[in-house]
Amino acid sequence: MTQLQIAPSLRLDDIRHLVVMAKSVTGISLDETRTDFIAGRLGRRLAANGLTDYAEYCRLLKSDMAERVAFGEALTTHTTSFFREKAQYDWLLDEGLAELQDGGRTKGRETVFWSAACSTGQEGYSALMTAHAARDGGLRSFEPRLVGTDLSRPVVRRAEQAVYARGETDGIPAELRPRFLLSSKKSTGIYRIVPELRTQSTWRNANLVTGHGLDGIAADVVFLRNVLIYFDAEIRQRVIDNVYRRLRIGGFLMTGHTEASHARRAGLELVRPSIYRKVA
Repeated sequence: MTQLQIAPSLRLDDIRHLVVMAKSVTGISLDETRTDFIAGRLGRRLAANGLTDYAEYCRLLKSDMAERVAFGEALTTHTTSFFREKAQYDWLLDEGLAELQDGGRTKGRETVFWSAACSTGQEGYSALMTAHAARDGGLRSFEPRLVGTDLSRPVVRRAEQAVYARGETDGIPAELRPRFLLSSKKSTGIYRIVPELRTQSTWRNANLVTGHGLDGIAADVVFLRNVLIYFDAEIRQRVIDNVYRRLRIGGFLMTGHTEASHARRAGLELVRPSIYRKVA
């Protein structure tokens, strides 16, 4: 007879420790009352480490840096799709990319797109597809480059692989699919982003709160969408500052529509709802 496995229980002291650790590692402000969420996200980490209670896991987090990384990955949410919030890509195609070329600001160098919380890559690849569509439409004086960053190592690896199932590619406009998607010869309904876009992309692990992994980024367009909603005011400001410092003057910051007000900062001018230009 199989013995019934009883899930470890979360004590108040464990919850408080995990809340403090979550803010320290990821910047996320966990709600102490959401015990189901915490247990659901971290139960697998206990199992992976052969632990039977959260007190043991809290002790492990104090001493094991590798587990802290896995802890942060377990807590973060990765919801994305191709051409999500399509109005922003349409604006880039119709107006934004041409504005970046005015006055020769990007002459002689690549135009850099930064997907700051890239998840599995769809947001960034959508930006590159938009850039190439703009070039096809006559805007030929720039070369696009994509930088994608995320706290989670597995999603960064998947973004770099650029392989997606049919349902994940539904958001790509029909006119772009033949140019930018390759069908798998081995598996029906599996696609890969074309080499041209993959070679224009760089993916890396980074922490938007601490700034770790962000060195060297200087972007013309930044996507910072559906990220700020997870942070309190203090952490949001820290993230905005880290992004602002890596956005070139004249460049654009794209936020999620539900969090646009969180991005207000001196030096950022509102261009459209959820779209800001760096003016200083």
